[in-house]
Amino acid sequence: MTLTEQYRRFRAWQREPRRYSDKELSNHHCANCGYDFTGNYCPVCGQKASWGRITWDAVRENVMLLWGMDSHSMPYTLWQLLLRPGYLIGEYISGRRQVSYPPVKMLFLVAVFYAIIRQMFGLENEQPSPSQKDAEIIVDVINWLSSNPGWAMISVTMILILPTWILFRFAPRNTRHTLPASVFIQLFMSTLLLIIILITNISPWFLLLIPFYYFLCYQQLFGYRFWGIFWRLLLCALAWFLIVLNIIMLFWGINERENLNVILIMAIFSTVILAILLIIGYLISKRTYRIHYQRKENPSHQ
Repeated sequence: MTLTEQYRRFRAWQREPRRYSDKELSNHHCANCGYDFTGNYCPVCGQKASWGRITWDAVRENVMLLWGMDSHSMPYTLWQLLLRPGYLIGEYISGRRQVSYPPVKMLFLVAVFYAIIRQMFGLENEQPSPSQKDAEIIVDVINWLSSNPGWAMISVTMILILPTWILFRFAPRNTRHTLPASVFIQLFMSTLLLIIILITNISPWFLLLIPFYYFLCYQQLFGYRFWGIFWRLLLCALAWFLIVLNIIMLFWGINERENLNVILIMAIFSTVILAILLIIGYLISKRTYRIHYQRKENPSHQ
């Protein structure tokens, strides 16, 4: 098999890793409610068909279930998140959630594993100390985020919820996705970023994987071509920076009462720039979507 054929098979797997086929289902007798049924779960009480008398397999399943290893769903989901992140997230937000591990629980478990690894190998960063008394609140926030990696990743990625929803709302794939869907997009990305941050202890060059994975994920998830993803992600990065800047100025304004007017002017200015960027991006996306839709509806005019 040539490299080209292997790449084509890999691309086909990225788009559709699971192919469900009709399989003959056996009959079962529910050990919980006594109902006779066909399938994997009892339609009356919902108990799994394979559950019955306690065996060593039951012990193993319960232990593995605690760490998200039942049916290998969490390892498989992490594997997909590394190789086909956008397609995986697209399946989840479109309703195909049976195989994907719940993103909130997955993020929690990865954060626990992350903290254990850092403690075992002494990878804890030095806690910054405030050089001025006015910086104590900001330093306390940084210390708390470094001690709680899961919440830190959520705090960093959740800032992108609104920009992603606005700038990618009229994408070729997952068109008109909702704000709750954007929440789950960033939950998956938080898990992915935690994995990347962990391996940066091997080499800081792995930080380059962060923009690479955001580009790969958004391209697979929303279906734009290179430049369509590039300029929208660039606007997302600028929006993220302006929002973080406003948050920093908020903490600064709490401490610097004397310069409150200057801080407010700076915050209003950055907010106006943020709004202009998002509105322009939204209008361009909406316009290109209408043109694409009209061409699709009237191919004779192309």
